[in-house]
Amino acid sequence: MSLVVAEAWTRVVDEADDRFADMRPATATCDEAGFYLDPLTRAFEVDTGLCDYLTIEQPAGEALSAGDVVRIAIAHGDLTAPTPSEGYVGLAFDDEIVWEYATPIPAPADTFEAEFEVRRDVALGGAIQVHVHNHGANTWELTSLKVAHRSECR
Repeated sequence: MSLVVAEAWTRVVDEADDRFADMRPATATCDEAGFYLDPLTRAFEVDTGLCDYLTIEQPAGEALSAGDVVRIAIAHGDLTAPTPSEGYVGLAFDDEIVWEYATPIPAPADTFEAEFEVRRDVALGGAIQVHVHNHGANTWELTSLKVAHRSECR
């Protein structure tokens, strides 16, 4: 069951609302053309050549209980930068960063899924944030965020 609706992502502009604000470099830039919903794949794409720091959010489409397992699917194109660097994707539920992924740059294109166990309950409508940043002109895609398994303690 999907926790999010691909069309419902909105950019977090106010630093006070951004769970990842402590990672924001002073030189961060983000043109509105740098992120969009791909009409063919239904994936949310970020072009870090135009938007090198982005946090998006939407309300949780389902309540989660501690012990539920969530699956996130991400893809990125070939990762390049003028100097070696790191690409980062993070996920937050309410005020807690619950999952993080970092990869060295340069790196070849990759598609991956990760599962993690929810540590605390998240109410229906609770805040879900996804964050991407890296150095260099690269493309990232959030392809899905869904409940993989429900806790037996429900």
